[in-house]
Amino acid sequence: MIKNIIFDLGNVLINFKPEQFLLRYTKDKNRITKFISNIIQSDTWLKLDRGIMSIKNARDDFISAYPEETELIKIFFDHWQEMLTPISKNMNLLKELKSNGYRLYILSNYIIEAYEYVKERYNVFSLFDGLVISGKINIIKPEREIFQFLLQKYNLNPEDSVFIDDIKQCIDQAGKLKIKTIHYLPNTDLRSELRKLEVKI
Repeated sequence: MIKNIIFDLGNVLINFKPEQFLLRYTKDKNRITKFISNIIQSDTWLKLDRGIMSIKNARDDFISAYPEETELIKIFFDHWQEMLTPISKNMNLLKELKSNGYRLYILSNYIIEAYEYVKERYNVFSLFDGLVISGKINIIKPEREIFQFLLQKYNLNPEDSVFIDDIKQCIDQAGKLKIKTIHYLPNTDLRSELRKLEVKI
């Protein structure tokens, strides 16, 4: 029986859609694809998620590596907060789940500055019984250790837990630890998927 519901933040509770953001500044989709590959899918970005590099240092490194994109990199790093908007239909489930007796947790790869921003901006974080943010502990998903850290810190039985994430590799790692999973995609009805696991919602 599910007792613990573990949420990823990015694109599960909080939007992060860099493509849509970048379209405000360029209509060149090949340029956007290359920008995302060079910036967001880079080893430097993983250092941000892991909490071992600051946003300022990452920005400077990217400008050094891709001077031809200096203007777009500056825009991106000066306005990144604008991309972090709530996914209301999922946020609205949190109070229902809490009132129905479920314990709520966050397990997310998140840059420290971004986490502090959304924590201050959105008032749902008080509903959570615990959280593990990659930037605070220097471990990132899908590494096995971050899942074990969450389970041990909050004394969770994996078989009583469900983990919701938009990244398949993270879902697969959770499954290896006997945590039930929901792979959240843009067309996923989270309420319906939780009900399939007999969650009262």
